[in-house]
Amino acid sequence: MKKIAILAALCLLLTACSLPFTINWNTETPAPTEETPVVVPTEAPVEPTAIPPTAAPAFEGTEYNLGNIYMVVPSCLAVVPSGVIEPAVPYDEMNGPQEYYPEHRKITFSGYPLSGKFFEPMIRVYPAAEFAAMNSVISDRVIALQSLLVNMPAQPDDLPFLPLFNAAQVFHAQVGYFPFQNGSGVRFLTEYAQYYAPVNNYDLFYTYQGLTADGKYWISAIFPVNLAYLQETWNSTEVPMDGVAAPAWDSPNLEADMQAYYTTMIDRLNTTPGESFTPTIGCLDKFLQSLSVGD
Repeated sequence: MKKIAILAALCLLLTACSLPFTINWNTETPAPTEETPVVVPTEAPVEPTAIPPTAAPAFEGTEYNLGNIYMVVPSCLAVVPSGVIEPAVPYDEMNGPQEYYPEHRKITFSGYPLSGKFFEPMIRVYPAAEFAAMNSVISDRVIALQSLLVNMPAQPDDLPFLPLFNAAQVFHAQVGYFPFQNGSGVRFLTEYAQYYAPVNNYDLFYTYQGLTADGKYWISAIFPVNLAYLQETWNSTEVPMDGVAAPAWDSPNLEADMQAYYTTMIDRLNTTPGESFTPTIGCLDKFLQSLSVGD
């Protein structure tokens, strides 16, 4: 299928009927904790409790409590969040995988430095048990994320992600594990597509997939990111001078050529300093670390 099919399906998903949050500014917000550095794991499994505390200052920025999702937006991000309640869509085996989910909270952001990308910036908070009960595929992903966050492999073969998309995770890079205020998760860069998508500024996004410590909620954050050396779109014919051109679509060895291309690009993404991205990786990490999710 063509890329436009993915876009159309996602548009249907993201424009589902929603109800605005009741924002209760009088609820007690959790006290901010000290920031914890991102853990870049070794090959040996590392227990989450092994993450050392630091003397970093408490979170600084603008505090929000939207539907009992507490966050501190740092000055480096300068966005304004707002929330909605997404109504449940019951499981139907005749529908696509992205067309069912339980009622959940969704945070969107105005003022984000990038616009017009494949994904809009957002955070979804799913009730994990309710979502897992809908289908064994979801249940398997919850179990996989629990295992991943205990073992924290340096080079994971697969990274659990929700919601489900009618597309594949093309690659992942910049993998790091870090906690938020009442849970933990994994951060990585990726693209989703139904074909060999080049690494490009239209599709590339930062994501954080996490679970609250009590296992009640799955946090799924998506934030588009850009790099100066990437081509602008999946079908761009122009590549920046310091960029890497993707193999030609009519290559007789397209599969092998693309695998070599991904190896090169993943290595380059992994070695690119976090401050080279827009927004910076460190800024997004700092924001996600401030989350505290209540009922």
